[in-house]
Amino acid sequence: MQLTVIPARDAHVVFAALGERIRLRLACCLLEAQDGLCVCELVDALALPQPSVSRHLRLLKAAGLVVERREGRWMYYRLRDPEHALLAGLRPCLQTVCCCEDVQDDLRRLRARLRLRRGGKCVVGSA
Repeated sequence: MQLTVIPARDAHVVFAALGERIRLRLACCLLEAQDGLCVCELVDALALPQPSVSRHLRLLKAAGLVVERREGRWMYYRLRDPEHALLAGLRPCLQTVCCCEDVQDDLRRLRARLRLRRGGKCVVGSA
């Protein structure tokens, strides 16, 4: 495996973004759904207000960890492709964090919320 040289400022931004517990919880949820999650699904999974979830997603996006796509009235967020030099190395660490009890609670709520999808898409909005 060839190592990619990454500027230190980029690594600093990524680690600063993941240095907040809510953003770690969001990253764990995003690991669960590789095709992406809408904000309302993340709101229900983390049991946090929509403005808070949106703000943390913006910070993860600014750090280059999250990408978004619009489908109709919903915006879907997912972790950046695993080939991203920093994210490839961070995925195993994130998976370890995902084993924490509070994150497991988030993931249980997320899985329940995902069962409401139709055709693989969110159709409910905030529950």
